[in-house]
Amino acid sequence: MKRIFVCCAVVLASASTFFVGDVVVGAAIPSKVVFSDPTVTAAPLKGNSAVIMSITNDSSGPISLTSVSSPTSATSMIFYDANMCQGNHAMSALANLLIEPGHTQKLAFKYQGAMLSGLRSALKKGATVPIVLKWSNFSAAHTVTLQAKVIKAPKGLKFIGSGPGMSGMSGMNMSM
Repeated sequence: MKRIFVCCAVVLASASTFFVGDVVVGAAIPSKVVFSDPTVTAAPLKGNSAVIMSITNDSSGPISLTSVSSPTSATSMIFYDANMCQGNHAMSALANLLIEPGHTQKLAFKYQGAMLSGLRSALKKGATVPIVLKWSNFSAAHTVTLQAKVIKAPKGLKFIGSGPGMSGMSGMNMSM
């Protein structure tokens, strides 16, 4: 397992799990925030891709996920959707996701999720793409970049209301 020291934090990286925690000299490093199994769905050039992963907050206080983005997309969004694969959903953009201590938040096709829009290149199954997460523990802002594997999109995956018209919605990251 490779250890990368960044300012006052340590990132331990493996193939699919990333830990962010406080630096402890001469002792085991306690896990504070764990990012697991990042994936994105295959999509065409200028298309949309769903971001899937788990975020576990093992810290003593709440954290707020404020952005999920990628240099491979023009825009991105954190959202709530009852079920993107049913075709009868109503996607609502969210400014952030609050994750209480001791809880895991899943970004998936149901309920809480994230998407990349306006892809600058097609995402092909088996490739990897960088995903940039911004989050806060209410005393400091943090950024971590993960490598997400591209997977086949599930049957019925739809982004109703997504695209250029969504750029003004709250929760869209227009900084890319």
